[in-house]
Amino acid sequence: MRLNRGLVVDMAAQIADAEGIDAVTLTRIAIDAGVKQPALYRHVTGIEELWKLLSLRAREELVTTLQDAMVGTSRESSVTAIAHAWRLFVQQHPGLYSATDRVPSVGDRDIELSLGRVVSTLSKSLEGYRLTETQRVHCARSLRSAIHGFCVLEKDNGHPEPYAIDKSLKQLLGLFCRGIEALEK
Repeated sequence: MRLNRGLVVDMAAQIADAEGIDAVTLTRIAIDAGVKQPALYRHVTGIEELWKLLSLRAREELVTTLQDAMVGTSRESSVTAIAHAWRLFVQQHPGLYSATDRVPSVGDRDIELSLGRVVSTLSKSLEGYRLTETQRVHCARSLRSAIHGFCVLEKDNGHPEPYAIDKSLKQLLGLFCRGIEALEK
C-alpha cells in the first residue's frame, strides 16, 4: 500500500467511526499502515492538521448528504428531510462527525468555507419560505445549531430519555418550522 494524504485521512476516518475520534493518533495510523510514524509527516504536518482534514471531509460529505436529501422537497418537508439526513449521517459516521468539533470554526479559511457550504445548503432548503435573504441565513444558522446540538447530544448519550428521541426531534422541527412561518412576509 502506497500512502498518500487521502489514504491517511481515509484511515483516520475509519478509526474514528469504529473507535471514536480519540483513537485517531498518528502512531495508530502508522501501525495500521505498516510504516513508521515519521513516514506520515510527508502527508500531514501533525494531528492538528489531520483533525482539520477530517473536519473538512465530514462537512463535505454532510453537504452532499443534505443536498441529496432535499431534492424534491420544500418548506417543512425540506427541513425534515435535512434533519433526518443529518441525523443519519452522524449515526453512520460518529467519529468523523466528532472531528467537526475538534478544530475552531473561525480563523482558518478552509474551515470557514466548509461551514459556509453547510449554511448555504441549509439556506437553500428554506427557499420555500417567504423570507428575506438575511432572515433565511439567520434561520439556516439556527437550524444548523439545532440539528447539530440534537445530533451531538444523541451521539454522546446526552438525551435522558432515549425512548422519546424521535418524538423530540419531530417536536423540535415542528417548533422550528412554526417559528419560520411567523417570520414570513
